[in-house]
Amino acid sequence: MLELIFFHLPKTGGSSILKTLNHVYGEEYVRHFERDECLDLNNRGIKISNIIGPEIKVIHGHFRYKEVKDLVKRDNPKLVSFFREPVSRVISNYYWWKHSLSDKPEHPSYHLRNQDLRRYIKGKVTRNKMSYFLKGASLKNFAFIGFLDQFDEDLKKMGDIFNWPPTPSFHEKKASTFKRESEVSQTDELLKAIIRLNKKDMKLYKMALDQSKAQRND
Repeated sequence: MLELIFFHLPKTGGSSILKTLNHVYGEEYVRHFERDECLDLNNRGIKISNIIGPEIKVIHGHFRYKEVKDLVKRDNPKLVSFFREPVSRVISNYYWWKHSLSDKPEHPSYHLRNQDLRRYIKGKVTRNKMSYFLKGASLKNFAFIGFLDQFDEDLKKMGDIFNWPPTPSFHEKKASTFKRESEVSQTDELLKAIIRLNKKDMKLYKMALDQSKAQRND
């Protein structure tokens, strides 16, 4: 029976959380899904619920709420996700995207690898990523909501709430891994454009902050 679903929103520390989940529950009881696998399952008309065995206690990955909604209804697992300030998340996603394409000439987007941030943020698939994955979900039904900018603190709080044993933090700040170009172009105008193009995520992030505050005051 599924005990926990972790929605890994892009560039919010979810990879570090996966290591924690493997440590707490055991790798054999945790099933991770990359986005490409979710898309492949969708294309073949297969649900995530059809491929996880009865031994699986936790699923983690880049799946959308609607892709696991049947599991939520069936097992009533704890729902968890970490959020990130939307402007920071978009910029981080941009640099990760550029880095990931640098050695993949066979990738269909390889020719776009030198695209600047100003053009990148205008792409439809780059906008409102957090809202995209959680569409249809109510944050009031989440057992825990955490934030990247207070990762270690929130990880400990989550462990306390779920009665986990003492758990090391596997979080590593990887920003320095990517050789970032000068961010002089990130003017107020550009930052305002990111906000304007990600209104849904700005609203969702505020809701997450409010819901988290309410949970911690209970």
